[in-house]
Amino acid sequence: MASTTAAAVRRLCAAGDVRSALALLARGSKAGDAALDVAACTALVHGCCRSGDAAEARRVFDVMPRLGLAPNEVTFTALIHGYFICGHREDGLALFEEMLSRGVEPNLYTYNILIGEWCRTGEFERARRLFDEMPAKGVARNVVSYNTLIAGLCRHGKLKDAAQLLEIMRAEGIRPTVVTFNLLVDGYGKAGKMSNALHFSNQMRAAGYQPTAVTYNALIAGFCRARDIARANKALSDMKERGLAPTKVTYTILIDALARDNHMDRALEMFAQMEKTGLEVDVHTYGVLVHALCAEGKMKDARKLFQLMAEKGVRANNVIYDMLIYGYGREGSSYKAMKLITEMRKNGLVPNSASYGLTIRSLCNDGKLSEAETLIDDMLHAGLQTSESICQALLDAKARQTSSTDDSFP
Repeated sequence: MASTTAAAVRRLCAAGDVRSALALLARGSKAGDAALDVAACTALVHGCCRSGDAAEARRVFDVMPRLGLAPNEVTFTALIHGYFICGHREDGLALFEEMLSRGVEPNLYTYNILIGEWCRTGEFERARRLFDEMPAKGVARNVVSYNTLIAGLCRHGKLKDAAQLLEIMRAEGIRPTVVTFNLLVDGYGKAGKMSNALHFSNQMRAAGYQPTAVTYNALIAGFCRARDIARANKALSDMKERGLAPTKVTYTILIDALARDNHMDRALEMFAQMEKTGLEVDVHTYGVLVHALCAEGKMKDARKLFQLMAEKGVRANNVIYDMLIYGYGREGSSYKAMKLITEMRKNGLVPNSASYGLTIRSLCNDGKLSEAETLIDDMLHAGLQTSESICQALLDAKARQTSSTDDSFP
């Protein structure tokens, strides 16, 4: 019976049925079932964390001593990771301290998770201290340890440090992966250092790997960021020649670059090409084009694209609505802007303060004071603060209306 209960808990957790596993744990702990072992409880902690319930995972963790079970390094690591992914960072760090105080030594996965968390917040000294501590504690670093630290360094622009880690990695006899090289290509591409990005894509080939769609997307994005569309197109051609199909990310990068350079015809051609390939055009791609059309004042075309989105079943987000409201507000189409604000609110979206402000000022300029006041009330109801400029626009509009009424009666 003992081993059967523990095995059943592990089996249910593996199948994702955490609720049934918890019920089994509750029955077992009530009956003082010695069947429940550390592995079963750890599986439950992991299962609860994976389903986003860190509080329940902690309850399981706290029940273990009452069952005569001591959480091990795997149990601690599962809960620390769970706290991090659920956004309870301080609880995760406190649990790590508790782990050490109980004399439980961190394992490879504990270190990798903590290094990742410190990198996420840009606290590289702490991340590096843990990274350097691993060999001293008898924990062999692996490719994930290196890639985690390289990713964090690249994300925060510490590219030289990231490149140095590649050399240390090789010296330690750990073979870099495609992910390692892609991180460096992307990092240098985002920094506009395309010669370095190309250097690491060449190193990838020299290491026996073929560039992936991720590699090409990073290069294309880098060239677009450097406003070198010719080389971006060359990278696209090379990608296709190697039998790699451009992804929706590839197309979106190029559409965005062409739109920003005011090559709207070419951007729309690229958009049509993307649709023709059968790739799903998402809200981000539509947003790139809507933004460019609104910025150019081509509101009819922007509206057509907005309607096409609805026809294709793509739900507009706050950003797209705010762009259209901005475009209509700027051209003085106050009613169109107001209609979009109403539509947003019906769809459960809240316009930003700039959208409200621009529309209210536009309504004031058109003398539509009751509509402007309705929007101010709506803005306050949404929890947004009115600015001084909005209040002044309303006061000025009221003054103009009073003046015009006075002038009509001599």
